[in-house]
Amino acid sequence: MKKTKNPVIQHDIMRYKKNKLGANLALLGLVFGCVYFVVLYAQVKNGDYYYNWSLAFDVIYNLFFLLFVFLFSEQVKNYDRKLFILQIIVGALQIARIFWLPLGGITHTYIVGETEQTVITIGTFITMTVALACSGALIIVSAITGYIRSKNVEKFTQELENGQINLDEELRKEQPAGGEANA
Repeated sequence: MKKTKNPVIQHDIMRYKKNKLGANLALLGLVFGCVYFVVLYAQVKNGDYYYNWSLAFDVIYNLFFLLFVFLFSEQVKNYDRKLFILQIIVGALQIARIFWLPLGGITHTYIVGETEQTVITIGTFITMTVALACSGALIIVSAITGYIRSKNVEKFTQELENGQINLDEELRKEQPAGGEANA
């Protein structure tokens, strides 16, 4: 028979346990961002469409993206929500990037011999679009998860400090009838 878990004990455990879910979601968003720029930077046979200031800006943006998302991951892991708004903005920017280089690559054409071709193939466009959408969504979900969990930990800590919750009493309720704690 499965024993129901005491919510007070579960909240207390959160104070000492890292928020791995939120942190890993941010890191997974980082991985999808890496997939996007690996695919983008592999586009060399396209009439030099991407070889201009926009690619240079994208390289610089990606450096900041990598640093910030790793920082977000660490912040979320430690129930710190100071960068919540910035994390939401970076997630939204990842989604907005779909409409810049990938969309430009699929809508722009160039001439090779006597044939007209798009800068990137539809498969490449879909890969970059899915990678950016997943990256942005995962970073936003990480921010929301981190925010909610940090508020729960903060509320629980405040209730403990105010005496609204007696942790010793809750722990005594969890002990078996013999009085010995489970190992």
